[in-house]
Amino acid sequence: MTETRPEDSGPLPEAGPPAGRRLLVGIRDLSYSYGETGRPALNRISANIYRGEHTAILGANGSGKSTLLNCINGLCRPPPGAVSVYGPGGELYDSSRDDHLGRIRRIIGTVLQNPDDQIVSTVVESDTAFGPENMDLPPEEIRLRVDRALAAAGLEALRNRSPQFLSGGERQRLAIAGVLAMEGEALVLDEALSMLDPLAREPLLSLADTLAGNGKTVIQVTHSLEEAFRCSRCLVLDRGALVFDGKPADLLRLPSLEDWGFRLNEAAKTIRMITGKYPGVHITSFDPAETAAAVRAVKAASARAPSVSARPPCAPPRAGEAVSFDGVFHHYLEGTAFAAAGLDGADLHVPEGLSVALIGKSGSGKTTLLKHINALFLPSRGTVRVFGQDTADRKTDLRSLRLRAALAVQHPESALFETWAADDVAYGPRNAGLRGGGLVARVRDAMNEAGLPYDEYGERESRALSGGEKRRLALAGVLAMDSPVLLLDEPSASLDGKNRERVFALAGERRRRGKTVIVSTHSVEAAASFDLVAVMDRGRVAAFGPPRSVFGPQWKAGWGLLLPWTARVARELDAGGTAVPLTAEELAAFIEGNFEDNAASSVAAAGTEARPSCAPAEAVPSSASSSGKRRKTGIEFFRNMTFGQFLGRPSALRRLGAGKKLLLLLLLSALGIAGPHPLFPLSVLVLAIAAGAVFGNVEPKYLLRGFIPAFPYLLFLALLQMLFSWAGDTSPVIFSLGPVTVTGDELLRSCSLVCQLGALMTLLSLYTAVTPLRETLAAFDRALLPLSRAGIPVRDISVILGIALRFVPVLAGEAERIVTAQLSRGGRGGLKSAPGMIIPLFLRALERSETLAKAMALRLYHS
Repeated sequence: MTETRPEDSGPLPEAGPPAGRRLLVGIRDLSYSYGETGRPALNRISANIYRGEHTAILGANGSGKSTLLNCINGLCRPPPGAVSVYGPGGELYDSSRDDHLGRIRRIIGTVLQNPDDQIVSTVVESDTAFGPENMDLPPEEIRLRVDRALAAAGLEALRNRSPQFLSGGERQRLAIAGVLAMEGEALVLDEALSMLDPLAREPLLSLADTLAGNGKTVIQVTHSLEEAFRCSRCLVLDRGALVFDGKPADLLRLPSLEDWGFRLNEAAKTIRMITGKYPGVHITSFDPAETAAAVRAVKAASARAPSVSARPPCAPPRAGEAVSFDGVFHHYLEGTAFAAAGLDGADLHVPEGLSVALIGKSGSGKTTLLKHINALFLPSRGTVRVFGQDTADRKTDLRSLRLRAALAVQHPESALFETWAADDVAYGPRNAGLRGGGLVARVRDAMNEAGLPYDEYGERESRALSGGEKRRLALAGVLAMDSPVLLLDEPSASLDGKNRERVFALAGERRRRGKTVIVSTHSVEAAASFDLVAVMDRGRVAAFGPPRSVFGPQWKAGWGLLLPWTARVARELDAGGTAVPLTAEELAAFIEGNFEDNAASSVAAAGTEARPSCAPAEAVPSSASSSGKRRKTGIEFFRNMTFGQFLGRPSALRRLGAGKKLLLLLLLSALGIAGPHPLFPLSVLVLAIAAGAVFGNVEPKYLLRGFIPAFPYLLFLALLQMLFSWAGDTSPVIFSLGPVTVTGDELLRSCSLVCQLGALMTLLSLYTAVTPLRETLAAFDRALLPLSRAGIPVRDISVILGIALRFVPVLAGEAERIVTAQLSRGGRGGLKSAPGMIIPLFLRALERSETLAKAMALRLYHS
């Protein structure tokens, strides 16, 4: 084990090479800077990575981890001779040379953080084959590699599915499968698991363990000490310098760990405490069973710890109820083959002035529940009240309600829509009517609290910030609203320990100011610090109460969650016990027999499994009528898109060959677009609806469910078109306002535009409803095959088509996040929000395209 300080100028001596291992990557005195920035992103790094090693690269946000990887794979160009990659026969490749990058990327496969940034095709099997196809392998070899990769990633049963309809964990496994199919010597995971919940992460971590056990070199970039403990070696970066190179167990003993941006969770604190107190004890993993075994071995010789009492249950609530759910159901994509229940009879009553942690595995309904509180979603059935107001009642002013229950959306870095950082933070307070010095002071305080000093970051471009800085900026935007209810959806995802600690400290500070704070999180350890914990399971609130009650008598293994690590160790030590230690200090006292679990006893005695002692005993009756007068918020459009959804219903159109349907689609689209009058596209739209009903077994309501909500945005585009004059337009002026005039031809063209886009949307919805994407791509390839004989790059055209089809749902998701961020902070929505969405959506499309181009290069496209 070796350690140095970031300010040391000399290179760090490396740990000794593993016995019998050959060199894979050699890094010598590597420094790297972006543009004209002052401090280098990497500062004189020297290290070797050997074949067969399982290495973790750790560090705080901005420490240089991704830059180091990008210098290895050539996405960043290092100085000549600074990074060398060795082939299986000892061949030497330099990452600074363009002609060596193809060979380097065959040896080292890289998986990026966000799977949506690297999935190319519209079918799982085709995306997995993308890398091997770029390697010019024989078709049979490609099939074998795809089969092996899908089997390793656990995606064999999903090989014909579109990535659009995979879960987050499944999409991440697809990204890994695409790299595994290239069968390089090394697999690099660049924070590729940071957005997944612990149970979704576990199969991928096990896959990495298995690959490493079979001799593959695995490099994991991570913030998690728990993940690092599964590796044989750790490299730690701090401010661009390599400050540690050694074994994970040695890393945990270092007092400088916190100085490097790490924050120890309860598991790390306990292991550090035990190994520090008993020098002969070695704990090599975060497995609770291993810690329990070590405890048993030393317990007899230990000195008694001071007595520790369990933290008492939450403080008595105030009289009012901030949020209530009574039998709430919410369904996505109702009436389609992909209909799913977001909430399935959820009941929840949250008193004012308390903090609530929402936990549950991915897809359990946490985000859907938060969006109901913020009135972005309205219940299909049941009643949601915020401060007594029924969100579905037409008399409720949803905009005013959202200003009282501010929501920080998930993946907030893609939901920033103002050009300058301070303007994005000011968006919510400005909608609430704050102006002048009061607005500036509110923005300044919020940015300072979020760790983005106003004087330093206020005039920076939002899109130029790092990923972690964007997340903190989105948090500042919600803090600046100072709303009575604060809603945070996975606010700590992808943040390092220091910033994760800051986020939960800010939530606790708002709770101490009397705010109601509701936070969704995958961390049960973080949830244990809240007043109340609500467990979401398959759209229902399966348990609700103080942490010691939920993690004790109410706990059920069927929820698909893990208990807090300290509680798991306690169960390993005393399988039949009822104690629920939630901190390292409580676990230490439990080990020594001095833990007084009075709070757990009182909770169990009170019989609080159905409802916590600090929640109202009875649900408040609905104050709004149940007359069925429900309204839409506008956000449902993005969940109701029918383009790309194959229904698979038996029909004449389903039996028709994909090539013939593709030809009909192109002919009808040309007819609708080329027609000089709106009647042409309108006729095509009517024909598509009739053909779907008669020959496709597809209802008109299904085909129009995406077009009708999009109509205001199409109308906005038409109005924009009317602002520009056309050469040779001699038609009479119909309307005039100052310099703006609208002629008859301009009005006709605008009406044609709306009808054309509507006809295209309906045609595409019908085509994809009766044709799976796999058949579409195969038909397109067959149609283009004759062109390849003329030297036309048919495969490139096919790849572009696949990317275009893939980008439609991806950009729809981006648009949803932008509109959600606007509405959740008091934006008005509708046409007034369109200009604020179009520009950031365009910029996000450019960012996505740039990242996708890098991912394609890593998978040898045009190498």
